[in-house]
Amino acid sequence: MSRHLAAAALVCILLHSGRSDAWADTAGATEAVSATVTPGRSFPPELAPEFGKGWPCGDGSPSSTAQGSIAQKATGAVFHVSTEGRDDWSGRLAKPNDAGSDGPFASIEAARDAVRTAAVPGRIVVAGGDYYLTQPVLFNAEDRGLAIVAACGERPVLHGGTLVEGWTKTDQGRWTAALPPSIRDSNVTALFVDGDARPLARYPDAPTAGDPRKGWLFAAKPTADQWQGNTEFRYHREDLPKIEEPKRVVAHILGGFSPGSQWGSDTLPVTAIDTTTDTVHTEGTGYFFTAEGSRYFLAGAQEFLTAPGEWWQDRDAGRIDYIADDPTFPRAKVIAGVLPTFFRLQGADQMLIAGLELRDGAPLGSGKLGTDTRGFGAIRLEQANGVAVVDNVIENVGVGIHVSESADVLIAGNEISHIAGTGIYIGTEYGRFGKSIGARVLSNHIHDIGTVYFESAGIFFQAADTIRIADNLIEDLSQFGIAGGSIWGSDDSVHDAVIEDNAVHRANQQTADGGAIKLMGMQADSLDSIIRRNLVTDTDQLMNRADGTFWPARYESTSEWPTPISWAIYLDGKASGVLIEDNTLSRNVSAIGINGGWSNVVRGNRISDGFGSAFRIDDGSGRDWRPDWAEPNRIEDNSVTLTAEDGLAASVYAPGHGASYVHFVRNHYFGPLDSHSFQYQPNVMASGQFGSLADLQSAGLDEGSSIMPADPASPEVLP
Repeated sequence: MSRHLAAAALVCILLHSGRSDAWADTAGATEAVSATVTPGRSFPPELAPEFGKGWPCGDGSPSSTAQGSIAQKATGAVFHVSTEGRDDWSGRLAKPNDAGSDGPFASIEAARDAVRTAAVPGRIVVAGGDYYLTQPVLFNAEDRGLAIVAACGERPVLHGGTLVEGWTKTDQGRWTAALPPSIRDSNVTALFVDGDARPLARYPDAPTAGDPRKGWLFAAKPTADQWQGNTEFRYHREDLPKIEEPKRVVAHILGGFSPGSQWGSDTLPVTAIDTTTDTVHTEGTGYFFTAEGSRYFLAGAQEFLTAPGEWWQDRDAGRIDYIADDPTFPRAKVIAGVLPTFFRLQGADQMLIAGLELRDGAPLGSGKLGTDTRGFGAIRLEQANGVAVVDNVIENVGVGIHVSESADVLIAGNEISHIAGTGIYIGTEYGRFGKSIGARVLSNHIHDIGTVYFESAGIFFQAADTIRIADNLIEDLSQFGIAGGSIWGSDDSVHDAVIEDNAVHRANQQTADGGAIKLMGMQADSLDSIIRRNLVTDTDQLMNRADGTFWPARYESTSEWPTPISWAIYLDGKASGVLIEDNTLSRNVSAIGINGGWSNVVRGNRISDGFGSAFRIDDGSGRDWRPDWAEPNRIEDNSVTLTAEDGLAASVYAPGHGASYVHFVRNHYFGPLDSHSFQYQPNVMASGQFGSLADLQSAGLDEGSSIMPADPASPEVLP
């Protein structure tokens, strides 16, 4: 079937299903269906009982005349914060009085302390303007019920660092400026010029066109045990220049839980460079290993400061050196980012944070080294129940929002973007394993995620029961759009998760193993969770070989290993008891995958224009595991459009579980299916490993599925 007919068939199905208002865009027949989900910071109508008809602002009311329960809580003692304020004033006035004797506070800390002194529920109203933080603002049980909201019609901007001013031009054409005294002894981890992150001096230079395949070196073959790849890697002798102070260098390198994998990346401080063995020694961790071909670059040496846009911190002199890429640079606003956490709520129940912009902080928080719980977070909640974080902008930080061991948290209507690691984390503290119960993540716009730490997600959750993730628009991700489930076993188990009505575009742009929506199941019981009515498009992969060449984009092979793998939706690590229903998946590599789990149902999904298998099933993560309650996975009542001549409708690799692992029922296939459209191992089909739909049915593995006519106008197109 042509791409034109494939797109038309999908549009026909969607229109017939009554979802054209939310999901379909029929302008351009060669374009597959695209999302029209309202971007983040839109107001979810279901929150009207809590907020009225809009987000709250500085007068304590929603943006309409209706009141809601959360908005009404933002009353009581009112204190104001302004860039025109002083912390020795009363904070009761929104602006300084004519006499200049009283007015708003200058800091949120002063307003917080005033609310505590008043000993009644309070509200802090923050006026528009720029605020510069070098220490996190802390909240505790004394601050129960406190609301921090923007003044109506204004957007206060909180920066996680300070202005760097007084730039002078050197004889080499570079610019230099002394760091402000408040951060002179700090490790500056990011520099922002007019709101854009600039790269720390690096080698090789960052690619100017942003091609993710450029700007890398590739590790040489190790001479020692490959499991030493967590603390060292070898380089090709001709690759690196002489580096005078290697202990100030950081290696940005790909790796994973096993040597040679390209699941994620980390930033590993270099401890030494041995030029006799061509070995880079790093601080390491037992969770992250490199190997031959691991792509990397080094950053932080003065010798690397060569390209426009790069900067370097001279810690001895307390200054920043910068090579400008814009002739107007002296007039730019330059901020040195030092702060990973802006607000830290510890036991601060029922707080409301609304209408703020938090940006330009330290890009820390999603690597493996020292961050086993994916810590930090511009807004960080710890055992803080009933907190609402709504209508905020969070940009250029390490982790957007971090929630651990907190119940009934609402995260809604925020825009979270250009994040070094994960956008929103909901889960636990390693070692305590307390759960986060009843979280709702609604109507956020999350994009450009994992700019430093590729093993990341727009939304990541673990140890989180009855979580609901709905109506979010999630785009441009290094690895996952939404990822959740248990990684450590029963300690971080997940049950009753609902992931629905989200749109995820362009996930897994930087790793060899990832996807748009993923659930893990190392807890080894039934998750009892649902993934439904989501739209996923353009999920890809990026994987290089040991020689530095890359697999083609959107590549999949079910007969070679190692090879890149990528799914729109997949269940991994024995994830079981999940319903995947009524999703629309277009232009992805593989559409739906199951690895090791049982009792999953894949029903009523619409799949089109894929570049790999529509269904890819593997028993690898649970090959010797079949609990008493296990039932075969069922793939039923789905509509699949194949456009590639050699495309696979399904690939099953189940040498441990055999023919009882998955069953296909009443699926409808469109396109050029032939005698190689289905792959099943072990060879249970008479035709061998590959076969036709008829071969699959003769083996008793399919009931009632059919190949449909190509004409999308035919009433037979619809199941």
